[in-house]
Amino acid sequence: MVLRLRHAAMLALITSVWCWLLTALHGVWSFGIVLGYLDGGRVPLYPNWSVTYWGFFMDAIGAFAVPFLLILTVCSVLPKYTHLPVLLTAWMLGAFIGASNTVFIYQIDFGATWAPLEALRALYVHPIVTPFCILFGLAGTVSLTRPQRG
Repeated sequence: MVLRLRHAAMLALITSVWCWLLTALHGVWSFGIVLGYLDGGRVPLYPNWSVTYWGFFMDAIGAFAVPFLLILTVCSVLPKYTHLPVLLTAWMLGAFIGASNTVFIYQIDFGATWAPLEALRALYVHPIVTPFCILFGLAGTVSLTRPQRG
């Protein structure tokens, strides 16, 4: 049981860090560079805080926490041949939650009448960068976890 738990923890750590990294970098690109928040901007919900790269990583922390807990829980119970679909699903769920958290912090600058997921589509999703990020993230998950999946 300890070996299964260690195996699940390694898969969870690799996938979660990868998801967090890509989601935060996508947030840096979407809000920091395209919308210009890194050029001396302030965090809308906390006007005393300036926008930093580290702030984007902390905004997207859900992209680390959710996949880690999901993968650790599910992969420690299920057999090895079912781990890849769990990893890919957890990566997608984590990326969605990390993106949603980031958008929530900045959407107030663009109005307060957003419908559910409207702000995510309008402010975060890009027709070229977002699909590339998703494909790169899923392919990276498959590639990075291959040695652990055996």
